[in-house]
Amino acid sequence: MKPDTLRVLKNPAMGWVMYNEGWELYPYYQNNYKHMNVDHFWKDMDAVNASSVSNILYIRAVWSAFEPQEGKYAWDIDPNFKKLIEGAEKRHLKLAFRVFHQSQDQVQQATPEFVFNAGASFKSIKGQAGHQIFKNPYYDDPVFMAKFNAFVKAFAAKFDNPEITDFVDAYGAGLWGEGHNVLVKDKSHLGNVIDEITGIYTKHFKNVLTVFNLSESDWKHAKSYVFDQKQLIPRRDGLGSFWFSEKSRERINNYFFPRYPLIAEGCYWLNSKTNDTTNLTYKLDKKYNFNSWKDALTFGMEDALNYHANVYDLRVPLQAKYLIQHAPKSIQKFITHGGYRLYPNRVGVKKSKDTLIIDNNWRNLGVGLLPNHHPNWNNKYKLAWGLKNKNTSKVIAVTVDLKANPGDWVKDSNYCYKTKLNIPKEIKLEDYYLVTGIINGNTKKPEIELALSEAPKDNWYKITDINF
Repeated sequence: MKPDTLRVLKNPAMGWVMYNEGWELYPYYQNNYKHMNVDHFWKDMDAVNASSVSNILYIRAVWSAFEPQEGKYAWDIDPNFKKLIEGAEKRHLKLAFRVFHQSQDQVQQATPEFVFNAGASFKSIKGQAGHQIFKNPYYDDPVFMAKFNAFVKAFAAKFDNPEITDFVDAYGAGLWGEGHNVLVKDKSHLGNVIDEITGIYTKHFKNVLTVFNLSESDWKHAKSYVFDQKQLIPRRDGLGSFWFSEKSRERINNYFFPRYPLIAEGCYWLNSKTNDTTNLTYKLDKKYNFNSWKDALTFGMEDALNYHANVYDLRVPLQAKYLIQHAPKSIQKFITHGGYRLYPNRVGVKKSKDTLIIDNNWRNLGVGLLPNHHPNWNNKYKLAWGLKNKNTSKVIAVTVDLKANPGDWVKDSNYCYKTKLNIPKEIKLEDYYLVTGIINGNTKKPEIELALSEAPKDNWYKITDINF
């Protein structure tokens, strides 16, 4: 069977990712930049039809934007936040989130003031606007942890739903939520802080994927507390730059893969709030010599493909527009090769009494993985076969091949199975097609789009007529 290598597959936890950096949620930007509002965000993205190549909207913002008052949440009270979520739903985008707490480089205090009013200890720092003084929390403070636990509980109650959310960053500590310069009273507490915050997320988020930023600064703690024990998926930013260290590259290839893919993000080169492209930030790179925006942005995408990325950032409207207009081949390259792209490349069927014997071979054209092994998915996606009625489209005699795990399928390998499907006695085989699909074992419905030219709405893919 010939694969479809061009179509955007609307599958969970893969593909190009549109970014909202929280700017449209912050009063400072709304008051000082005419274009910095949610309506303009969607207008700019729609101008280049960004949602047609994307699968996810990633919202990365400070905690105080999500919970401006204790127990008052943006998804209930902030019309801008609501428009972001509604806009994603309208464009058939899943959501992903990072909530962070430190205020360096920010225009508003990242941790809500009510946390400090309750007694959480802090250190005063200057924010982005220079004259503003913000409070940064000490993470090894029980008041901070208690308040953040209450927030994550409410956050999960709203968004721990795989029908609307693909993944959440299950940490968010330190600068930009990346785990750098985590503020603690006692440096020996860092491991406990990592364990406790990720534990808060894994306690409350039971259904969607949880990820953790891969960093050299906390690997000695994160390896055990986060990756070995909690089995979070690695997320790494700074791809396509000197920031993406050789140690991180080695760990992705040798520690995580082939069990987990990478949640990838390129460097912040074209992340201007003023839509300025004259500040050639990529010239700051200490390892690579880029000569243009196209060089810098597409090199990051190549890095992502080389390190088993499931997702990559189209990012904010300025960068999305640039990539779509100036690097369409790179956009298509990640659609074709990024993430997982599963299909049966050979199927043979024979009949033995009241059984169909299906010899089937499967391949993954993508560099990533269906992250079936994550604890919250718990290998829920399964290879299934069935018989679809030619007149009613009803699928019967569904058979799951328990020897197959689509989460194990890696690029350039063949996965061969012999599946037996019992034929119901009351049917005429000529009235049915043989179909296959990757079903969610919890819902019993096929949810994964396969890389085949046919695109059935029910994700049951026709293999052949049955004429015995």
